[in-house]
Amino acid sequence: MLTISSTRLLVLAAGLAAATFAFGARAATFTFGDTTNFWPGWGNGSGDDGVDTVGTPNLLGGRAITDGSGLLTRVEIDYTGVISLVPSGPAHVVPGDLFLDANADGTWDYVLKLVASPETAIGNYASATILDVSSQVASYITSGPDNSGYWSGYLIRDGHPYAWNGGGTAIDTGSLDPFNDQASGGTLGFNLGAGLNVGTSVRIGFAENCANDVIYQTVAVPEPTTLALLGAGLVGLVRRRRA
Repeated sequence: MLTISSTRLLVLAAGLAAATFAFGARAATFTFGDTTNFWPGWGNGSGDDGVDTVGTPNLLGGRAITDGSGLLTRVEIDYTGVISLVPSGPAHVVPGDLFLDANADGTWDYVLKLVASPETAIGNYASATILDVSSQVASYITSGPDNSGYWSGYLIRDGHPYAWNGGGTAIDTGSLDPFNDQASGGTLGFNLGAGLNVGTSVRIGFAENCANDVIYQTVAVPEPTTLALLGAGLVGLVRRRRA
């Protein structure tokens, strides 16, 4: 039977302790992709359901960033194509709200509000309200219909959520980084104020006002204490062996 010596266990425990110190002393970054065509329950029964992207932009995935205490402080989403700062911009496409589901249990807990009303962005992306919506019944502003009204001449993903339309409690102020709406491609950077407690995993939801591509991804966000507890357990095992 394979065994590990007490000395090696102590070395491993020390390594975990060092990793814990380093992890807790600085931000940690966790990547996610884009593997979902639409949010669960929000297919529209058309050919849109079978494709990841309807036209542009194309969301590529991104990063969830935590601080040293394990709070989620920032989300970044990379994209190709053009996204506008305002509905009158060059692309007709503007960012939707950012949705966060703490512990990925199927209920949205936080929303970074970037949409004031249908096809209308908030007045200042540098000061966006973070809502606690964990006790609210979900209600959304949805995209479409395509080739009609605001979207006359455009084909988009119809009837998909892109903004929160329910209640909630304002708990902090976040922001969306400035970005070049003349460029083809870039990164949307969402800042989450002092940080949000999302447990050990978080589901990230996002779509533009056209919902041509959407994000619905779960990211594991281990707490800094997890490594410390594992290291302590190994030290305890060594002590029991020597006793």
